[in-house]
Amino acid sequence: MRYEAAHATSTGDRAVNQDRCALAESAGSVLMCLADGMGGHPKGEAAAQILIDTGRRMFREAPKPVADPPAFLARLIHAAHEAIVAYGKSQGPGIEPRSTAVIALIQKGAACWLHAGDSRLYLFRHGRILTRTLDHSYVELLRQQGAISRDECIHHPYRNYVTRCLGGKMPPMDLTPGGPIPLQPGDILLLCSDGLWGPMDDAALTKNMQAGQPLSDIIERMVGQAQAAASPGSDNITAMALRWIQGAPAGPARGKGGKPAAAAAGGPEDEDARLAQAVEHLRNTIQSFKIEQENP
Repeated sequence: MRYEAAHATSTGDRAVNQDRCALAESAGSVLMCLADGMGGHPKGEAAAQILIDTGRRMFREAPKPVADPPAFLARLIHAAHEAIVAYGKSQGPGIEPRSTAVIALIQKGAACWLHAGDSRLYLFRHGRILTRTLDHSYVELLRQQGAISRDECIHHPYRNYVTRCLGGKMPPMDLTPGGPIPLQPGDILLLCSDGLWGPMDDAALTKNMQAGQPLSDIIERMVGQAQAAASPGSDNITAMALRWIQGAPAGPARGKGGKPAAAAAGGPEDEDARLAQAVEHLRNTIQSFKIEQENP
């Protein structure tokens, strides 16, 4: 395996950065985790860190390759949720910290992911967005119903209300996994908090991904652009990305400031990618219907 990876984060105009992210590699598998602690509840940063710590531990202990990636990711999400709830109950008095989550597992040349809340995963291919996660949020539901536009989502009074999260009284039920999608050389997986995608539309994100520069330069530039666009009220902003590289193993690949990584030789067929994209679209449609039924 060979890949290039990088991440960047900014506190923005907030007092505390409640975003967290991490990448772990073991025996030909890679786990990416990103969490955005929810500021409307106490200790959001602790909830986000618990997801990261749980992900690292479970990934380290799991036999490789992971036998059932969607099931593993679901166990990870629920384990992190339970750990966050337990942490909140252990405080005096008890609290209910909460966090969004987006996690991705890359192995055998394919990516699989799971998310809760409005932190996103994008998959870029040939300068376009091949697929992205569908937010678990009230404004996303309204947008899909045609009740509000994307611009109205940004300024909607309930823009921070998510319908799924880790922590709180209800577990993150019925989460729909994405993928597996076979990766092609040059594919870029982007995980980010809403501090990044909120001020930047899909066109702005795609334009950055077409730059053909080291991944670390791209990510740092996007974080800076998002902060400038949202100033003076910018949120915490975090982005991490992985660019898949074709070729036989020849030592770790690094971008400027990027982290060493790995990728399998050879590339998947376009037909496989198209089929996986169609399945992902169907899953997102079903997920949207479930959210609508739960929030009539």
